[in-house]
Amino acid sequence: MHSYMEYDRGRLINLYDSFFGNIGAHADLKLKFHNMEKNVIQLYLPFQKKFSDKEHVGCLHSTAITTAIDGACGFAVMVQLGRPEAIATVNLRIDHMAKPPAGKGLIVEACSYQKAGDFVYVRASVYEPNSGQQHCGAVGIFKAGSPGPALGNVG
Repeated sequence: MHSYMEYDRGRLINLYDSFFGNIGAHADLKLKFHNMEKNVIQLYLPFQKKFSDKEHVGCLHSTAITTAIDGACGFAVMVQLGRPEAIATVNLRIDHMAKPPAGKGLIVEACSYQKAGDFVYVRASVYEPNSGQQHCGAVGIFKAGSPGPALGNVG
């Protein structure tokens, strides 16, 4: 298993660009690499009106949040593997706990905690950047070496 400590910020950004640059839905969400502490990846999901649930409520729709969680988990898997590689989401369970505030972006955290053969196990959470209030929790399984887009090399 690849050590998370071997990444400097520049290499993480290259890996992020390689992964998210080839997946249209994630690029459309405008997810941004925020930070990595120990083995936890943090992405920022900005508020966009086109992804709000209703105009009069105006908070991020659960589908946009789910897509961001899937992307963050996939990126955590990619970091764990240490190289760009096509992966597939096998299972992703998301517990939505509270609607996010209207007009606000969110932090999506994810980490991979176990690898067994080609399967990588992940955890994630979504919370408000300022208050830290959690809105979602997730666990999932991803399969490495799946058919998918060529993601390029990261040096």
